[in-house]
Amino acid sequence: MKKVIKIHFENQKIIEKAKQNDRLAQKQLYESYAPAMLSVCRLYINDLHFAEDVLLKSFFKIFTHLKNYQEQHHFYAWIRRIVVNECIDFLKSKMQKMSFSELKNDYDEADLWYEDELLKEDELQSLIDELPEGCRAVFNLYVFEDYSHNQICEELNISLGTSKSQLSYAKKILKQKIEKQQTLKNKTL
Repeated sequence: MKKVIKIHFENQKIIEKAKQNDRLAQKQLYESYAPAMLSVCRLYINDLHFAEDVLLKSFFKIFTHLKNYQEQHHFYAWIRRIVVNECIDFLKSKMQKMSFSELKNDYDEADLWYEDELLKEDELQSLIDELPEGCRAVFNLYVFEDYSHNQICEELNISLGTSKSQLSYAKKILKQKIEKQQTLKNKTL
């Protein structure tokens, strides 16, 4: 417990220095949090180069708005929210160029979704990365960020029906891929 308090205290000291534009402290924060935040970016953006660009924009925004950070909030959660919002902004700009009408809207929300399939985290992440970008964005917001469909509609500027069909379609694709993987695993046993 003492170690956790010490780490928190040291982290707060670095944050305070970074708030005063101390470049070394900003570098320490970047090096501490960038790997985890790149993983967050990759949840939303499949292309590594675009994900890295969004990460850099996110940290620019983090350092620009660091003076607004309040200590009573968990720092990790605060920067994660900024990174997620930057990912959403990136997806919004890309989605304006693509049409969601290409996806069929005939997938019912009641489609079976087997969450109890045992997959390694990296296997599941790989399957999620293979989803079409629109489906992946809706799926990640709904499942990992706990957004409601209404919040997703507002964030991505899409209709409620599109949000629901994208989620359903993502679940259907993931279910098929998981079942296929399980079948292949069972055949090799």
